[in-house]
Amino acid sequence: MDKKGIKFDVCGLPFPYFAVFFAIVMISVYGGFLPTTTLAEELTATSFVATVPFLMAIGGLFFWLGNTIPIVNNYLGGACLLPLIGASFMNFMGWVPAEMVAGVKVLMKGGFQDAYIAMLLVGAILVMDRKIILGATARYIPTVIGSQVFAIGFAMLAGMITGFGIPEALFDIAAPCMSGGSGGAITTLPKLYSDLSGMDMTVNAGKYLCYASIANVLAVVLAAIFGGVTKMIPGLNGDGQILRKGAQQDLAAEKRPGTSGDYKALGGGIFMCFCLYLAGNILGSLPGLSIIPGLAWTIILGIIIKCTGILPAQFEDYSVYSMNFALRALLPMLIAGIGINSLNFASLTEYFTPGAFIVIIIAVLGAFIGACLFGHLTGLFGYEAGVTAGLCCCNIGGSGDLAVLSAANRMNLLAFASISTRIGGALMVIWIGILYPLFH
Repeated sequence: MDKKGIKFDVCGLPFPYFAVFFAIVMISVYGGFLPTTTLAEELTATSFVATVPFLMAIGGLFFWLGNTIPIVNNYLGGACLLPLIGASFMNFMGWVPAEMVAGVKVLMKGGFQDAYIAMLLVGAILVMDRKIILGATARYIPTVIGSQVFAIGFAMLAGMITGFGIPEALFDIAAPCMSGGSGGAITTLPKLYSDLSGMDMTVNAGKYLCYASIANVLAVVLAAIFGGVTKMIPGLNGDGQILRKGAQQDLAAEKRPGTSGDYKALGGGIFMCFCLYLAGNILGSLPGLSIIPGLAWTIILGIIIKCTGILPAQFEDYSVYSMNFALRALLPMLIAGIGINSLNFASLTEYFTPGAFIVIIIAVLGAFIGACLFGHLTGLFGYEAGVTAGLCCCNIGGSGDLAVLSAANRMNLLAFASISTRIGGALMVIWIGILYPLFH
């Protein structure tokens, strides 16, 4: 179905074919034909072959709607927000059978979310061009770190002034808004918090995504506003050039294949991502190293592998295939699963408080100011550094980067924005791994 340029594509199928398969799923779910299994304590849950197609169907449909609805798609994180809220609303209304709710719980608690995180984190690092990572280290990474320090500090200050709370401002707002996009807010951080606290923190995934979506809108607005303001201040706006003092700017990323017809390569990528996840878990459990959680160690191992080049590019590509498989095939069902299993729809209104809005505004401002200052000190133009290292750290990921850069008229700086989203998100996970025990 393609009307007025809107293409229907859910689970890789056009509307006529998807409708047939969707009908089969719905008849199975609501007609009493669900295959189930009995678990401990006489818990009846749907089997894997029933749970997965249900989540793919509703998650994929909501994901398509979120990608299609104007404004919601580019500025509010609709592609991720609608499956989360939509699936949670269905559960709240009692439209999801109890056996299916139990099946989703078994799937999510059984490691599906961990598998997704492993493929996402490792692939996101290994997809980066080594030239970009090494070339940006001296100037750009310190700018990203400085931006995050300012954002964290401003958020904590705002939390204290508004009464929202310092730990709440840091871990509920600053971290989700700078965790590498919507995926970091709804998957990586809840997993990290659960590991650090020993409690199930996935129930807060909806809150984190809501705050990240608000920060995304604010980042787009500030990118447009500060573009005009900084032009009136000599030396602060580079008119699209990010490096000052004649520094080389040839940091364009090499193209990597997104997928392969060799499914052994995809399997190899999944295997390596899972193994690095396990290696990180081992390091995070060793005496003296446990101050950094296993998830952060996985990221560190990925960065070491990428920067040293010890893994041949061919095998790096394998991990990129697994990352794209997770993003393109598994993300909608993952978000729908989180919505049913972890998000209490009735509590959503509790997240939108004046204190939370103030903390978000001040945190995003802090990110921009910190990036401007540190960028200037390391030889970058302040505005370009503020947009890429600051505001592109405070959005919902790839689409957020495009929205911010479009508002700033700086699309040529997408490679730097990618560093902020990927490496910046990884750095935030490490930050939180160190800071969380100090406040709890």
